[in-house]
Amino acid sequence: MTPRVPPEHWDEIADLYMRFRDDMVRFAARLLGSERHAAHDVVQETFKAAALRWEALRTYGECGQRAWLYRVLKNKVFDQWGARGSVAGVIGHDLEADLDTPRTAVSNLLLQMCWKVIDNMPRAQRQVALLKWQGEWTNREIGEHLDIAQSTVRVHLRNARNTLAAELGDEVVFPSEWREETLGEEAAG
Repeated sequence: MTPRVPPEHWDEIADLYMRFRDDMVRFAARLLGSERHAAHDVVQETFKAAALRWEALRTYGECGQRAWLYRVLKNKVFDQWGARGSVAGVIGHDLEADLDTPRTAVSNLLLQMCWKVIDNMPRAQRQVALLKWQGEWTNREIGEHLDIAQSTVRVHLRNARNTLAAELGDEVVFPSEWREETLGEEAAG
């Protein structure tokens, strides 16, 4: 028997859903590749898990709730990959017809490895990396949200990139626009 969520928490859970749903669906669609039609289902499953753990989850701050939701969402996507037996089964139906499928499969595997490395980073570094790379926040927004200087945000991002490069080697390439964006924010901020 599945536990029930007490009615007095329904509004709080609905508010959580409304705050995070759209970004989570977009993120899930990126992870799922050609199976992006399943993004809404994965997000629904994530919020079902959140509702069942609401007693603990409601005590987290917004950043903690977001991190928990995205971690569970990623795990649910990875579970789907495993259930299909391979990433290629999720990403491309016909390897012969889609010449980018092998590249997409490798990219998604690297992304999965990156999230695992990020999940094991020190707390502050992980928070900054998640806000920047998952939430697409600016350095200024991250600094204001975490009450730290933009220079500290840049240090955490640099350390996160260095950690990813050390763990995954040359497989991970950071787009030049990330570097340019960081420099542009330094000048502006």
